[in-house]
Amino acid sequence: MKARKTFSDEFKAKIEEMVVAGAATQAELSRKYGISPVMIGRWKREYSTGKFFENTNNFDIASLKVRISKLERLVGELLLEKKVLKKAEELDTIQKKMIYR
Repeated sequence: MKARKTFSDEFKAKIEEMVVAGAATQAELSRKYGISPVMIGRWKREYSTGKFFENTNNFDIASLKVRISKLERLVGELLLEKKVLKKAEELDTIQKKMIYR
């Protein structure tokens, strides 16, 4: 029977920080490290609840880091959306000028 792989909490936290920050998807990390995507999803839930940091005083810090990374991702998405809308507005203005010539 094949021995079950075990991973340290530090390794799990590192993987989940990459997922939460948007640096890599669960599928990418699954292929890279040979870990089931389901397992990474389970780690993500545990990470968001602070399970990896239960034995330390860093629980609040860990939850705040998760929140910060989610907010940073949201800011990036909003900046991209703003850029797209601005470009669409410019194109609309150009089209209106061409119509009224």
